[in-house]
Amino acid sequence: MKRFLFFLLFFLYTILNLSIIQGNLSQDSNNQEQDLAEILKKCSDYCEKLAQSSLFFVCEEKIEERIYGYRYFGFSGRYRYTVTQPQKVEKNIYLYDYQLIKKESKIEERRILLEENGKQKYEENVELKTKRFFSRRPVFGLVGLLSKDSQELYEYKILKEDTLEGREVFIFETKPKTKMKNRPNYGKIWIDKEDSSILKIETEEESLVGYETLRKEMEKQGLSPSLKAIHYYFTMEKGLRFPSKTIFEEVYSGAKLKGKIKKSETIFIYDNYRFFTVEVEVK
Repeated sequence: MKRFLFFLLFFLYTILNLSIIQGNLSQDSNNQEQDLAEILKKCSDYCEKLAQSSLFFVCEEKIEERIYGYRYFGFSGRYRYTVTQPQKVEKNIYLYDYQLIKKESKIEERRILLEENGKQKYEENVELKTKRFFSRRPVFGLVGLLSKDSQELYEYKILKEDTLEGREVFIFETKPKTKMKNRPNYGKIWIDKEDSSILKIETEEESLVGYETLRKEMEKQGLSPSLKAIHYYFTMEKGLRFPSKTIFEEVYSGAKLKGKIKKSETIFIYDNYRFFTVEVEVK
């Protein structure tokens, strides 16, 4: 009888504790959902502030581009494979005077080429000379992931809290509700806890212009491309963040390779900002 009572009490104690744990987990889940909704609302407000702003600034845009060359080295079964160390590297360095003017919905970019691979230049109204990647309107890159309209297309999850550039941040994971063309499909976002501005975005760039063509071409060779973009926004002016660095990485994997190879890396550095107009008005 005593043994029966002992097991009964133990059973009731276990059930009670499980209920408490489940209740705590449910409460934590509800709190996290509430926190997530509040943060996303602040992020959409920030994107709206950026979208409604009037901007006129000039900065230096330095670009370092590395394109790696590989050669076939041997056979593995019926597949030919390539070595994972490049035999040659093509390196290009460009320096531009970059200007952006935004008034209402009109946005205009201009570039003056100042230097190319160590040679002084002065070429006005030029296009980027990079061979693998280019950047357009980098200051607005976050709008496609966090604006009010964009949030209807994505799912978000708080991964953890951390610090970046001395700021406390939330790190979000984002993925589309359904896979989309012409948009980033998977990524991580570093969001400032204090003002909900965006300090960093890291995305898998299936949305890049030319990606589908590249993917189909590489599939014929048994290769799979992986394109990653990392954007840093560390320059602050009147409550808005401006790009400080963008990194594009092009990596390939597949049965024909021994491991992975990096085909190219392009780094954009934005420095020496001169702000003439930064006016923020949320309508």
